[in-house]
Amino acid sequence: MKTVILFGSPRKEGNTIQLAKSVSDVLKAKGGNVRMLYLNDMNVRPCQGCLTCLKKGVCKINDDMKDIRKYVLESDLIVYATPIYWFGPSGQLKLAMDRSIAFLDEKSNSRVKGKKAITLMTFADDHMDTCEPALGMFRKTFDLLKIDWLGSVEAPGCTGEGNVKEEYKERAGMLAESVV
Repeated sequence: MKTVILFGSPRKEGNTIQLAKSVSDVLKAKGGNVRMLYLNDMNVRPCQGCLTCLKKGVCKINDDMKDIRKYVLESDLIVYATPIYWFGPSGQLKLAMDRSIAFLDEKSNSRVKGKKAITLMTFADDHMDTCEPALGMFRKTFDLLKIDWLGSVEAPGCTGEGNVKEEYKERAGMLAESVV
C-alpha cells in the first residue's frame, strides 16, 4: 500500500508528528511505502479560484502543489495530519486542501475516487468538540472527492511539544492496523 502523509504542522518534533509516526511505523511494518510531505517546507500558494484546473486536473500555479498532486494520485491512502488552529486545520494543510479542487473535473467527477483517507488532529484544550468544525470540513471534502474516510484520531490536551498521551498514539497505530 502506498501512503502519503500531508503533514500540516510547522513543528517537525511537536505533537502532530507523534500521531503521524505511529501511523507510519505500523504501515511500514506491514510492508507499506510511506511518504511524509512536510507542507511547511513546501511552497504552496493559495487557490486563485480560476477553475482552470478542472479541464485537465493541473493547476496553472507553478509551485510545489504539483508534487503533492503527484503523490496523492500515486497513493492508496492519504493521511491528513494537523494541529487544530482556531477550530480548523493549519494554514499549511488548508492551502493544499483548497488546491484539491484540481482533483475534480468540469462535471465534478473525482479524479481520486476510491482513495482512502484518515485524519490525525492534535489540539491544546480538552474539549472534544473543538475538532467538530475541522471534522465537518474533512467529511464534506472527502464526500465531494469520493474518498473513503476510514477514521480519525483527535488528541486533546497537547500543550507544549511532545505531550500526546500514549492512548492517542496507540489509537493512531490501531487505525493504521485497520487500514492494512
